[in-house]
Amino acid sequence: MKTRGLFLKEPYKLELREVDIEKQLLGDPPRSDMAIVKTAACGICGSDVSYYKGRNPWALHTLGYNIPSDPNMILGHEITGIIEDVRGSTTGMEKGERVGVIAFKECGECIDCLEGNYNLCSHCYHLGHGEILPDGTRNSWQNFSTVPGGFADYFTCWHEKLVPLPSNMDMKEATQLDGLAVSVHGAHRVGIKQGGSALILGTGPIGFMSAQVAMVLGATNIIVTDVFDKPFEQLEKISKRWTGATLHTINVKKDDIVEYCRDLTNGKGVDAVMDTIGDKTTVVPGIKSLRRGRKMIMFSGFEDTINFDLSWLSGERIITSSCNNQFPYYPEAIAMLNAGKVSIGEMITHSFKLEDYREAFDVAMNKEEHNSIKVVIEP
Repeated sequence: MKTRGLFLKEPYKLELREVDIEKQLLGDPPRSDMAIVKTAACGICGSDVSYYKGRNPWALHTLGYNIPSDPNMILGHEITGIIEDVRGSTTGMEKGERVGVIAFKECGECIDCLEGNYNLCSHCYHLGHGEILPDGTRNSWQNFSTVPGGFADYFTCWHEKLVPLPSNMDMKEATQLDGLAVSVHGAHRVGIKQGGSALILGTGPIGFMSAQVAMVLGATNIIVTDVFDKPFEQLEKISKRWTGATLHTINVKKDDIVEYCRDLTNGKGVDAVMDTIGDKTTVVPGIKSLRRGRKMIMFSGFEDTINFDLSWLSGERIITSSCNNQFPYYPEAIAMLNAGKVSIGEMITHSFKLEDYREAFDVAMNKEEHNSIKVVIEP
Protein backbone atom coordinates (compact mmCIF):
# COMPACT_ATOMS: atom_id res chain seq x y z
CA MET A 1 0.00 0.00 0.00
CA LYS A 2 1.47 3.35 -1.05
CA THR A 3 1.02 6.93 0.08
CA ARG A 4 2.40 10.29 -0.92
CA GLY A 5 4.24 12.10 1.87
CA LEU A 6 5.66 15.61 2.19
CA PHE A 7 9.29 15.46 3.33
CA LEU A 8 11.61 18.24 4.48
CA LYS A 9 14.94 17.13 3.05
CA GLU A 10 16.71 20.23 4.31
CA PRO A 11 15.68 23.77 5.32
CA TYR A 12 13.54 25.45 2.65
CA LYS A 13 13.46 22.26 0.55
CA LEU A 14 10.20 20.29 0.59
CA GLU A 15 9.71 17.14 -1.48
CA LEU A 16 6.52 15.17 -2.18
CA ARG A 17 7.30 11.51 -2.78
CA GLU A 18 5.75 8.08 -2.54
CA VAL A 19 6.43 5.65 0.31
CA ASP A 20 5.34 2.12 1.14
CA ILE A 21 3.16 2.22 4.25
CA GLU A 22 3.75 -1.34 5.44
CA LYS A 23 7.53 -1.18 4.91
CA GLN A 24 8.27 2.40 5.95
CA LEU A 25 5.58 3.72 8.33
CA LEU A 26 5.00 0.79 10.70
CA GLY A 27 8.52 0.08 11.96
CA ASP A 28 10.82 -2.92 11.66
CA PRO A 29 9.53 -5.29 12.85
CA PRO A 30 6.05 -3.84 12.14
CA ARG A 31 4.40 -2.54 15.28
CA SER A 32 1.16 -4.24 16.25
CA ASP A 33 -0.24 -1.17 18.04
CA MET A 34 -0.58 1.15 15.04
CA ALA A 35 -3.52 1.62 12.67
CA ILE A 36 -3.47 2.96 9.10
CA VAL A 37 -5.56 6.10 8.72
CA LYS A 38 -6.67 7.95 5.58
CA THR A 39 -5.89 11.64 6.06
CA ALA A 40 -8.90 13.96 5.99
CA ALA A 41 -7.00 17.20 6.67
CA CYS A 42 -3.82 18.46 8.31
CA GLY A 43 -3.06 21.99 9.47
CA ILE A 44 0.23 23.79 8.92
CA CYS A 45 1.41 24.51 12.46
CA GLY A 46 3.88 27.22 13.41
CA SER A 47 6.26 24.37 14.25
CA ASP A 48 6.06 23.13 10.65
CA VAL A 49 7.09 26.59 9.49
CA SER A 50 9.93 26.53 12.03
CA TYR A 51 11.15 23.18 10.68
CA TYR A 52 10.98 24.60 7.17
CA LYS A 53 13.20 27.49 8.25
CA GLY A 54 15.77 25.17 9.87
CA ARG A 55 14.74 25.24 13.54
CA ASN A 56 13.60 22.21 15.52
CA PRO A 57 10.78 23.53 17.72
CA TRP A 58 10.13 20.22 19.48
CA ALA A 59 13.76 20.00 20.60
CA LEU A 60 13.81 23.65 21.67
CA HIS A 61 10.60 23.37 23.69
CA THR A 62 11.38 19.98 25.27
CA LEU A 63 15.15 19.56 25.38
CA GLY A 64 16.08 23.24 25.49
CA TYR A 65 18.42 23.25 22.49
CA ASN A 66 18.19 23.14 18.72
CA ILE A 67 19.19 19.99 16.80
CA PRO A 68 18.70 19.00 13.15
CA SER A 69 15.39 17.51 12.06
CA ASP A 70 15.23 14.02 10.57
CA PRO A 71 15.48 14.19 6.75
CA ASN A 72 13.26 11.08 6.54
CA MET A 73 10.36 12.83 8.28
CA ILE A 74 6.92 13.45 6.83
CA LEU A 75 5.75 16.78 8.21
CA GLY A 76 2.36 17.43 9.83
CA HIS A 77 0.79 16.62 13.19
CA GLU A 78 -2.48 18.63 13.30
CA ILE A 79 -4.36 15.73 11.78
CA THR A 80 -7.84 14.26 11.36
CA GLY A 81 -8.61 11.13 9.41
CA ILE A 82 -10.75 8.09 8.70
CA ILE A 83 -9.53 4.69 9.86
CA GLU A 84 -8.51 2.53 6.91
CA ASP A 85 -7.05 -0.55 8.66
CA VAL A 86 -7.31 -1.20 12.39
CA ARG A 87 -4.53 -3.81 12.17
CA GLY A 88 -5.68 -6.05 15.00
CA SER A 89 -6.84 -3.38 17.42
CA THR A 90 -8.85 -4.72 20.34
CA THR A 91 -10.12 -1.29 21.42
CA GLY A 92 -13.33 -1.48 19.39
CA MET A 93 -12.32 0.95 16.66
CA GLU A 94 -13.62 0.21 13.18
CA LYS A 95 -12.73 0.93 9.59
CA GLY A 96 -14.43 4.14 8.46
CA GLU A 97 -14.43 5.74 11.93
CA ARG A 98 -13.68 9.47 12.02
CA VAL A 99 -10.81 10.29 14.39
CA GLY A 100 -8.67 13.06 15.73
CA VAL A 101 -5.09 12.43 16.80
CA ILE A 102 -3.13 12.86 20.01
CA ALA A 103 0.10 13.29 18.10
CA PHE A 104 2.71 11.96 20.53
CA LYS A 105 3.37 8.74 22.43
CA GLU A 106 5.50 8.80 25.57
CA CYS A 107 8.28 6.28 26.15
CA GLY A 108 6.77 5.29 29.52
CA GLU A 109 10.17 4.55 31.06
CA CYS A 110 12.00 7.83 31.70
CA ILE A 111 11.80 9.74 34.98
CA ASP A 112 9.41 12.31 33.52
CA CYS A 113 7.00 9.62 32.33
CA LEU A 114 7.21 7.75 35.63
CA GLU A 115 6.40 10.95 37.51
CA GLY A 116 3.38 11.59 35.28
CA ASN A 117 5.00 14.40 33.29
CA TYR A 118 4.81 12.45 30.04
CA ASN A 119 4.48 15.65 28.01
CA LEU A 120 8.12 16.31 28.95
CA CYS A 121 9.35 12.90 27.71
CA SER A 122 12.61 13.54 25.87
CA HIS A 123 12.38 10.42 23.70
CA CYS A 124 8.70 10.43 22.80
CA TYR A 125 7.46 9.42 19.37
CA HIS A 126 5.74 12.43 17.80
CA LEU A 127 3.95 12.38 14.45
CA GLY A 128 5.53 14.86 12.06
CA HIS A 129 8.49 15.46 14.39
CA GLY A 130 11.88 13.79 14.34
CA GLU A 131 15.40 14.79 15.27
CA ILE A 132 18.99 13.67 14.78
CA LEU A 133 21.27 13.74 17.81
CA PRO A 134 24.82 15.18 17.63
CA ASP A 135 26.30 11.68 17.27
CA GLY A 136 24.18 11.09 14.15
CA THR A 137 21.65 8.74 15.76
CA ARG A 138 17.93 9.28 16.01
CA ASN A 139 16.42 10.60 19.22
CA SER A 140 13.20 8.66 18.55
CA TRP A 141 11.60 6.52 15.82
CA GLN A 142 14.74 4.32 15.94
CA ASN A 143 13.09 1.34 14.25
CA PHE A 144 11.34 3.33 11.53
CA SER A 145 12.84 4.13 8.15
CA THR A 146 10.40 7.04 7.84
CA VAL A 147 8.77 9.24 10.49
CA PRO A 148 4.97 9.23 9.89
CA GLY A 149 3.20 12.56 9.48
CA GLY A 150 -0.06 14.09 8.38
CA PHE A 151 0.90 15.78 5.11
CA ALA A 152 0.19 12.52 3.31
CA ASP A 153 -2.67 10.53 1.81
CA TYR A 154 -2.36 8.04 4.69
CA PHE A 155 -0.55 8.03 8.02
CA THR A 156 -0.01 5.53 10.80
CA CYS A 157 -0.84 6.13 14.45
CA TRP A 158 -1.03 4.21 17.72
CA HIS A 159 -4.46 2.80 18.49
CA GLU A 160 -4.83 4.56 21.84
CA LYS A 161 -3.96 7.97 20.38
CA LEU A 162 -6.81 7.89 17.84
CA VAL A 163 -9.76 9.73 19.39
CA PRO A 164 -13.30 9.32 17.96
CA LEU A 165 -14.83 12.60 16.81
CA PRO A 166 -18.48 13.68 17.06
CA SER A 167 -20.32 12.92 13.82
CA ASN A 168 -21.19 16.58 13.24
CA MET A 169 -17.68 17.94 13.79
CA ASP A 170 -16.01 19.49 10.74
CA MET A 171 -12.83 17.57 9.94
CA LYS A 172 -10.87 20.66 8.89
CA GLU A 173 -11.80 22.45 12.11
CA ALA A 174 -10.97 19.35 14.13
CA THR A 175 -7.35 19.52 12.92
CA GLN A 176 -7.01 22.34 15.44
CA LEU A 177 -7.87 20.15 18.42
CA ASP A 178 -4.13 19.59 18.83
CA GLY A 179 -3.51 23.33 19.18
CA LEU A 180 -6.64 23.80 21.26
CA ALA A 181 -5.39 21.17 23.71
CA VAL A 182 -2.11 23.08 23.88
CA SER A 183 -4.06 26.26 24.64
CA VAL A 184 -6.07 24.52 27.36
CA HIS A 185 -2.90 23.10 28.90
CA GLY A 186 -1.26 26.53 28.90
CA ALA A 187 -4.31 28.26 30.32
CA HIS A 188 -4.47 25.84 33.24
CA ARG A 189 -0.73 26.20 33.88
CA VAL A 190 -0.83 29.99 33.89
CA GLY A 191 -3.86 30.07 36.19
CA ILE A 192 -6.61 32.01 34.41
CA LYS A 193 -8.56 33.83 37.12
CA GLN A 194 -12.36 33.92 37.30
CA GLY A 195 -13.23 37.54 36.70
CA GLY A 196 -9.61 38.42 35.95
CA SER A 197 -7.67 39.65 32.94
CA ALA A 198 -5.49 37.81 30.42
CA LEU A 199 -2.97 39.15 27.92
CA ILE A 200 -2.35 36.96 24.86
CA LEU A 201 0.72 38.02 22.91
CA GLY A 202 0.31 37.07 19.26
CA THR A 203 -3.02 36.21 17.66
CA GLY A 204 -1.88 33.40 15.42
CA PRO A 205 -3.76 30.11 15.83
CA ILE A 206 -2.58 29.37 19.40
CA GLY A 207 -3.27 32.94 20.48
CA PHE A 208 -6.61 32.93 18.66
CA MET A 209 -7.70 29.82 20.56
CA SER A 210 -6.08 30.82 23.86
CA ALA A 211 -8.16 34.01 23.93
CA GLN A 212 -11.31 31.90 23.68
CA VAL A 213 -10.09 29.38 26.27
CA ALA A 214 -9.39 32.27 28.67
CA MET A 215 -12.99 33.39 28.20
CA VAL A 216 -14.30 29.86 28.82
CA LEU A 217 -12.27 29.65 32.06
CA GLY A 218 -13.73 32.91 33.33
CA ALA A 219 -11.49 35.82 32.33
CA THR A 220 -13.53 38.98 31.79
CA ASN A 221 -10.94 41.21 30.10
CA ILE A 222 -9.00 39.50 27.33
CA ILE A 223 -6.30 41.48 25.52
CA VAL A 224 -4.78 40.18 22.28
CA THR A 225 -1.88 41.61 20.27
CA ASP A 226 -0.59 41.29 16.73
CA VAL A 227 1.10 43.24 13.95
CA PHE A 228 -1.83 43.16 11.52
CA ASP A 229 -5.60 43.30 11.88
CA LYS A 230 -6.93 40.16 10.15
CA PRO A 231 -6.93 37.96 13.29
CA PHE A 232 -8.58 40.78 15.25
CA GLU A 233 -11.37 41.01 12.68
CA GLN A 234 -12.03 37.28 12.85
CA LEU A 235 -11.81 37.06 16.64
CA GLU A 236 -14.12 40.05 17.05
CA LYS A 237 -16.81 38.14 15.16
CA ILE A 238 -16.60 35.43 17.79
CA SER A 239 -16.37 37.78 20.78
CA LYS A 240 -19.75 39.30 19.88
CA ARG A 241 -21.25 36.05 21.18
CA TRP A 242 -19.40 36.22 24.50
CA THR A 243 -21.25 37.04 27.70
CA GLY A 244 -19.42 38.56 30.64
CA ALA A 245 -16.15 39.01 28.79
CA THR A 246 -14.67 41.83 26.69
CA LEU A 247 -12.11 41.50 23.91
CA HIS A 248 -9.41 44.19 23.61
CA THR A 249 -7.11 44.32 20.55
CA ILE A 250 -3.68 45.94 20.34
CA ASN A 251 -1.89 46.42 17.04
CA VAL A 252 1.66 46.73 18.32
CA LYS A 253 2.63 48.91 15.36
CA LYS A 254 0.25 51.54 16.69
CA ASP A 255 -0.14 51.09 20.46
CA ASP A 256 2.01 50.27 23.49
CA ILE A 257 1.18 46.95 25.17
CA VAL A 258 2.38 47.83 28.67
CA GLU A 259 0.67 51.20 28.73
CA TYR A 260 -2.62 49.72 27.51
CA CYS A 261 -2.58 46.91 30.11
CA ARG A 262 -1.68 49.28 32.95
CA ASP A 263 -4.46 51.66 32.01
CA LEU A 264 -6.99 48.83 31.77
CA THR A 265 -6.08 47.40 35.19
CA ASN A 266 -5.66 50.67 37.09
CA GLY A 267 -1.90 50.17 37.20
CA LYS A 268 -1.95 46.69 38.77
CA GLY A 269 -1.08 44.66 35.66
CA VAL A 270 -2.86 41.70 34.11
CA ASP A 271 -3.62 38.46 35.95
CA ALA A 272 -2.10 36.16 33.30
CA VAL A 273 0.14 36.49 30.27
CA MET A 274 0.26 33.90 27.48
CA ASP A 275 3.14 34.53 25.06
CA THR A 276 2.77 32.67 21.75
CA ILE A 277 5.72 34.44 20.05
CA GLY A 278 8.63 34.24 22.48
CA ASP A 279 11.08 36.94 21.40
CA LYS A 280 12.11 40.28 22.90
CA THR A 281 9.17 42.06 21.27
CA THR A 282 6.79 40.01 23.44
CA VAL A 283 8.73 38.67 26.43
CA VAL A 284 9.71 42.10 27.76
CA PRO A 285 6.29 43.78 27.47
CA GLY A 286 4.72 40.58 28.77
CA ILE A 287 6.77 40.65 31.97
CA LYS A 288 6.23 44.38 32.42
CA SER A 289 2.46 43.96 32.01
CA LEU A 290 2.18 41.18 34.60
CA ARG A 291 0.59 41.76 38.00
CA ARG A 292 2.44 40.80 41.20
CA GLY A 293 1.98 37.18 42.21
CA ARG A 294 0.83 36.13 38.73
CA LYS A 295 2.25 33.94 35.95
CA MET A 296 3.43 34.37 32.39
CA ILE A 297 3.66 31.31 30.14
CA MET A 298 5.69 31.00 26.93
CA PHE A 299 4.46 28.71 24.17
CA SER A 300 7.32 29.45 21.79
CA GLY A 301 10.77 30.95 21.41
CA PHE A 302 13.71 29.73 23.52
CA GLU A 303 16.61 30.75 21.27
CA ASP A 304 16.88 34.48 21.85
CA THR A 305 19.03 36.03 24.56
CA ILE A 306 17.04 38.73 26.32
CA ASN A 307 18.37 41.21 28.85
CA PHE A 308 15.95 42.57 31.41
CA ASP A 309 15.95 44.06 34.86
CA LEU A 310 15.49 41.32 37.49
CA SER A 311 13.34 43.72 39.46
CA TRP A 312 10.62 43.03 36.89
CA LEU A 313 10.23 39.65 38.62
CA SER A 314 9.73 41.21 42.04
CA GLY A 315 6.48 40.57 43.84
CA GLU A 316 6.63 36.83 43.11
CA ARG A 317 5.96 37.13 39.40
CA ILE A 318 6.57 33.80 37.65
CA ILE A 319 7.69 33.01 34.09
CA THR A 320 7.20 29.46 32.90
CA SER A 321 6.99 27.54 29.63
CA SER A 322 4.67 25.09 27.92
CA CYS A 323 5.54 21.74 26.34
CA ASN A 324 3.02 19.63 24.41
CA ASN A 325 -0.06 19.03 26.60
CA GLN A 326 -1.49 16.58 29.07
CA PHE A 327 -3.65 13.92 27.41
CA PRO A 328 -6.94 14.79 29.21
CA TYR A 329 -6.88 18.23 27.59
CA TYR A 330 -7.57 16.74 24.14
CA PRO A 331 -11.03 15.43 25.16
CA GLU A 332 -11.57 18.74 26.97
CA ALA A 333 -10.77 20.51 23.70
CA ILE A 334 -13.27 18.30 21.84
CA ALA A 335 -15.95 19.16 24.41
CA MET A 336 -15.27 22.91 24.10
CA LEU A 337 -15.41 22.82 20.31
CA ASN A 338 -18.43 20.53 20.14
CA ALA A 339 -20.38 22.69 22.60
CA GLY A 340 -19.64 25.84 20.62
CA LYS A 341 -17.69 27.41 23.47
CA VAL A 342 -14.70 27.76 21.14
CA SER A 343 -15.03 28.59 17.45
CA ILE A 344 -12.38 27.64 14.91
CA GLY A 345 -13.95 28.09 11.48
CA GLU A 346 -13.22 31.83 11.46
CA MET A 347 -9.53 31.05 11.96
CA ILE A 348 -9.09 28.77 8.93
CA THR A 349 -8.50 31.24 6.12
CA HIS A 350 -6.90 29.03 3.45
CA SER A 351 -7.10 25.41 2.29
CA PHE A 352 -4.91 23.66 -0.29
CA LYS A 353 -4.52 20.23 -1.88
CA LEU A 354 -1.41 18.25 -0.96
CA GLU A 355 0.20 18.75 -4.37
CA ASP A 356 -0.06 22.53 -3.86
CA TYR A 357 2.19 22.38 -0.79
CA ARG A 358 4.56 25.09 -2.01
CA GLU A 359 1.79 27.67 -2.22
CA ALA A 360 0.35 26.46 1.09
CA PHE A 361 3.63 27.01 2.92
CA ASP A 362 4.13 30.39 1.25
CA VAL A 363 0.74 31.55 2.54
CA ALA A 364 1.45 30.14 6.02
CA MET A 365 4.82 31.90 6.23
CA ASN A 366 3.71 35.27 4.84
CA LYS A 367 0.55 35.94 6.81
CA GLU A 368 0.39 39.70 6.40
CA GLU A 369 0.89 39.48 2.65
CA HIS A 370 -1.83 36.84 2.25
CA ASN A 371 -4.09 37.93 5.13
CA SER A 372 -3.92 34.40 6.53
CA ILE A 373 -4.29 32.91 9.98
CA LYS A 374 -4.47 29.11 9.65
CA VAL A 375 -3.69 27.12 6.51
CA VAL A 376 -4.97 23.55 6.12
CA ILE A 377 -3.90 20.90 3.61
CA GLU A 378 -6.34 18.26 2.36
CA PRO A 379 -5.02 15.31 0.30
